[in-house]
Amino acid sequence: MASSGPPTTAPTRPRSVLRRRLAACAPAAALAGTLLAAPTAAAVPAAPSAYEVYVWATGVNLRPCPRVADACRPTGVRLGREYVAAYCQALGDRVVDGPYENAYWVEVAAHGHVGWISAVYVRGGDNNQPVPGIPGPDSCV
Repeated sequence: MASSGPPTTAPTRPRSVLRRRLAACAPAAALAGTLLAAPTAAAVPAAPSAYEVYVWATGVNLRPCPRVADACRPTGVRLGREYVAAYCQALGDRVVDGPYENAYWVEVAAHGHVGWISAVYVRGGDNNQPVPGIPGPDSCV
């Protein structure tokens, strides 16, 4: 007597179909591995950071300098709700976001790029104060 319920095992595909599909994916997988291993022009510096900060906001622009002026346009990298390596902090343009404001900026490394984010978006600091535990302007290159 035949059962009217769902099958108890998944349908199987012939091995030749699976082999063809895996072979078709191999060039893309090799290319992805090469791209991930290749350094980029704006690669993270060789010296590791001993500091880590948490970016609490989303959509935070990474900039090439601690300014919001047209001459310092965002790099296209956006950070949010993640830990990033921090190198130092310096004074720059004042940023205000709701009740938060600060003229300090933190140099960070994230997603293969190095740049600056406003201290407004770094957890742990106070308004108009440097982020505790991150070296100051003398350590910025």
